[in-house]
Amino acid sequence: MAFPRSTIASSSGSFASSKRNVKLQADHPCKCDMPSRMKISRTPYNSGKKIKFSSRTPKCNFWEGLEEDNYAIEKNNDLGQIYNLTLKLGNLENEISICRKKLEEKKNSDLVFRQELDKVKWKLFTHKVALFVLFFLYVKDVVLKVGCVLCILFDVF
Repeated sequence: MAFPRSTIASSSGSFASSKRNVKLQADHPCKCDMPSRMKISRTPYNSGKKIKFSSRTPKCNFWEGLEEDNYAIEKNNDLGQIYNLTLKLGNLENEISICRKKLEEKKNSDLVFRQELDKVKWKLFTHKVALFVLFFLYVKDVVLKVGCVLCILFDVF
């Protein structure tokens, strides 16, 4: 069977782009123990041939050419459906973990903002206290000056 590795591995654009040509093969996992996928090659050398490859292609790089008679594809295959549901469940779990991470990041950023707000509130409080003390001292000084002026005017001493 003619499946030159360089032709299949290097021509990612040679596969049909629609997902209808991709079939899961849950009973034939690749080397990374993930169920493999099957596409029909569109390369000049292997046009129309079935090729099994990893569903994690960028990480695994597994591929294998299939004979026409081997591995008949069944749309209602229970193992395929189980794999599809498992894959969807895994994707949902990943989305949940991503949402949890985003929520934690938001909580952390909210905590930082709350801490900054508390610092600003504390500064405002200390400035108000300082302003009150300065006002009190000013009033006291004014009262003393007015008292001294009255004493001088009425010669109370």
